[in-house]
Amino acid sequence: MMMKKYIAILTMIMMVGLTSCFEEYDEGYDLVGRVASIPVFTVSSTTAAPGADVTANFRYYSEHEPVTNLRLIQIIGGNETVAASKDITGHNLRDSYEDSFTYTVPADLEPGTAITLWIEVETANSLTNRGSINRVVTVAQPAE
Repeated sequence: MMMKKYIAILTMIMMVGLTSCFEEYDEGYDLVGRVASIPVFTVSSTTAAPGADVTANFRYYSEHEPVTNLRLIQIIGGNETVAASKDITGHNLRDSYEDSFTYTVPADLEPGTAITLWIEVETANSLTNRGSINRVVTVAQPAE
């Protein structure tokens, strides 16, 4: 009986001693906040004439912060601009959402010009994410 008591006390002392040896290390980054994800992004056409419409379809979700804004970003010749945006209200953290933007190819672009499109999602904590998917639309010869 006495031996069991000593073994239990010795085991507890060893557990306390071993757990105190655990040293936390610095991961090299700070967690700032949660961002939304964009797992799907497609365009209706990868070539379009100047002035033509291209539909950008995408799916997004955010499990931790409500989504507040969506933006369609265009990059032409290294210049980045917001082509379209929309405010989001009533975002449910349990659902994923599908949405789209209608993008009009600028009429003054030369055939062969590449337009890179990104979807950017902003959450209530003011953090944004473009995900890892972009789409390139090439300007085609105008229809005659």
